[in-house]
Amino acid sequence: MKNLTRVITICFLAILLSGSISFAANNKVGYINLQRLVNESKMGKSARDDILKLRGEKERAVTIQQNKINMLRNELNTKAASMSASEKQDKVEALQKLYKDFQRMVADAKEDISREDRELVALILKKADGVLKKIAKKKKFSIILKDPNAIGYLDPDVDITDLVLKELNKK
Repeated sequence: MKNLTRVITICFLAILLSGSISFAANNKVGYINLQRLVNESKMGKSARDDILKLRGEKERAVTIQQNKINMLRNELNTKAASMSASEKQDKVEALQKLYKDFQRMVADAKEDISREDRELVALILKKADGVLKKIAKKKKFSIILKDPNAIGYLDPDVDITDLVLKELNKK
């Protein structure tokens, strides 16, 4: 009984392997470089400019907050000896609040920029999906990979990023 099960299992595996080998031999595989789509498409370049503007605005706001902290810290360092205890305590508390707000502002700025970046990639991928399907049908690709790094090796000849960029930039 055990031997019969083994023979059936081996035959089943042999059939599966021969089918998958013929499948691989008869089908075309391609891949796209997502980073290039984001960096080189018109839509990606435009969105990158928007993200750079957002980053600049956030950096300016952070710099203003940092300057307020530095001014208050300098005031405390230079005038602490002439301040009353309660006045000094008020300035220390104000400095701590400013610093806490500053840390929150930096974290929020990073998150905002990161969210914008994720939304950009998602938007480009959504637009690229239709283009990918169109190219796959036209060029008779069976599989198009979006993450070639997940595979050990892919021949550079199956990179269709340029085709996808060309189609995306027409829109």
